[in-house]
Amino acid sequence: MLTIENKYTQIDDLLDKMAEEIQLDSTRYERMKTSYEAVKNWIEGDELFFHPYRYDVYPHGSVRILTTVKPIGKDEFDLDIVIHLKSTTPHTPQRIYAELKRRIGENEKYRGMMELKNRCIRLNYAGDFHMDILPGIQESEYDQNRIKVPDRELGNWVSSNPRGYAEWFFGQANMVKVSLLEKAFSAEKLPIDNFKNKKPLQRAVQLIKRYRDIYFIKDDTYKTSSIILTTIAGVFYSGEESIFETIDKIITTIRAKVNEPIVRLKIVNPVNPNEDFTDKWDTEPEYYTEFKKFAIHLYNEWQKLKNELGVLEEGDIMKGLFGNETFVKAQTNQTLFLEGLRKQRDLGINRVSGTLTNLGSIGASTIKSNTFYGSTVE
Repeated sequence: MLTIENKYTQIDDLLDKMAEEIQLDSTRYERMKTSYEAVKNWIEGDELFFHPYRYDVYPHGSVRILTTVKPIGKDEFDLDIVIHLKSTTPHTPQRIYAELKRRIGENEKYRGMMELKNRCIRLNYAGDFHMDILPGIQESEYDQNRIKVPDRELGNWVSSNPRGYAEWFFGQANMVKVSLLEKAFSAEKLPIDNFKNKKPLQRAVQLIKRYRDIYFIKDDTYKTSSIILTTIAGVFYSGEESIFETIDKIITTIRAKVNEPIVRLKIVNPVNPNEDFTDKWDTEPEYYTEFKKFAIHLYNEWQKLKNELGVLEEGDIMKGLFGNETFVKAQTNQTLFLEGLRKQRDLGINRVSGTLTNLGSIGASTIKSNTFYGSTVE
C-alpha cells in the first residue's frame, strides 16, 4: 500500500486512481474537442443570422466541471455545448431554434447526424459520442451567465444558467484547499500524483456516477440522471479532505433524507431555485423508488469498507461498486508506482510501525528488492 499509516489515506489513493481510470481518455477527449471546434466555426460562419450577434460558444456539463466518466457498453458520451447570444433580442424561441436547425442542416455532414431534441439539437457521432447544442439568449445585461433557452414543447422560453452552475460547483469543490492525498505525499516528500488536478468532490462525483452505471446496467429505465447526482453531491459536500469521507458524507446524508417518511428528497438547481431537477419523481415515482434503492445499496456497501475486513474483501466490495477492470487497473497502477519508488531507493519501511515511508524519514530502513522468483537481494 502507500506510505501513510492511516487506512483511509491508503484507500483514497486507490479511489483516486480508479476515478482516473474511468474518466475520458485523451484520445476521445481530443476527438470531442476537434468536433466541438468544427461545429463552433461552422456556426460562427453563418452570415444569415448568427454572424451579427455577439455570442459565446462553450461546453457545459461534466466536461466543463471535470467530472467526465467513460460510458459502459453501447452508451455514448454526451458533450453539451451552449450558443450564448450575449445581447437580448426580440426573436421568439421558435425562431432561435429554427435558425440553429437551418445552419446545422446546411452542412452536408451534420445534416445526416442531426437529431431534433426538445431544447437542443443533437449531432450523433455514431458509436462514439453525441453533441447536444443548446441555443440561448442572455436574460439581462446584469447577469452574464443566466440565459433563456427555447422549449419546443412549451413553445416558450425557459430560464437556464449552465455557466453559473459550473461556477457554483467549482465553489463547492474548492471549499477544501489541500486534499488528504496532497498533504500525505507532501509530508512524506513523495512525488505528487495526478490527484492534485482534481478535488475530492470531483472524484466523488465520478465514482458515484460509475457506480450508478453499474447498478443500472441491466435495466436503465429509471436510471438516476447525472445532473441530479452531481447536484446532490455538491449540496451535501462539506469540505471533506478525502475522497472516501466525501462519498461517505454524501451517501449518509442521502440515506437520512430518503428515510424521511413525509416528503421526498427534492433537488433544485442551486443557481435557479425555481428549477426542480427531480420534478419527474412526482409524475413518475418509479424514478424516486429506484433512486432510493440505489442510494441505500451504495450506503450499505460503503459501511463495510469502514470495518477491518482485510484487503481481499475490501477489494471485492470495490470491484462490485466500480467494476472489476477499474479496480484491477487502479491497483496495478498503485503497485507500479510503489515499485518505481523502491527501485529509486526512495521508499523505505519504518522499523517501528512497519509502514512504508520515505527513506529520509526518521527510523526508516531500505526495502529489499524482489527478484523474479520472489526472493530478496540486498
